[in-house]
Amino acid sequence: MGCCLRWRGFGPGSSEGCSRLRHNEKMPLTEMQVGDQTVRYDREATAAIYARIKNGWAEDCGCVGCRNLLAQRNVIYPDSFRELLHQLGIDPNKEAEAVADGPLADGWHHYGGWFFLVGEVVTAGERMSQAGDFPYFKYHFSRVGPCPQLFRDGPRICIEFEAHFKWILDESWDSELGEAASRSPKNPA
Repeated sequence: MGCCLRWRGFGPGSSEGCSRLRHNEKMPLTEMQVGDQTVRYDREATAAIYARIKNGWAEDCGCVGCRNLLAQRNVIYPDSFRELLHQLGIDPNKEAEAVADGPLADGWHHYGGWFFLVGEVVTAGERMSQAGDFPYFKYHFSRVGPCPQLFRDGPRICIEFEAHFKWILDESWDSELGEAASRSPKNPA
């Protein structure tokens, strides 16, 4: 799983060090350390919720930024991040939300997004983890974010990412800006 993920008490990529813990005596949680954060999660409960979700934010939104993400979703998430999502029970094709912030000076485009899971943050940490197999892809666990309805009935956290992706669509990243402005309510004078 790369150098960003350390199972509690073991080296990178070792699943032998997972600690199964009891949460409120009702839900078993597995504890792991990612970067300077420690989280507890329930893979089975998370996977069961994702099985009920039809698709990700990018399909539902349909804006040009989400269409760009969708056109390359199978290659934009680094392998180490996909492995982490799998370990947590998260379907990488079902992000809770994604945000395209526009182009950067180097030609890449800044994106952010959230995936939710059943769990809790034990140690919040102070910095984002870097996916070592991608030029700019950082992530961290958080207690806040745009939470999908199916995750609202229990302990939940999200893994938030920040990344630079290529623009691969034929249409411009700002092709819908004029259209959005014409739909927005007018400010009274």
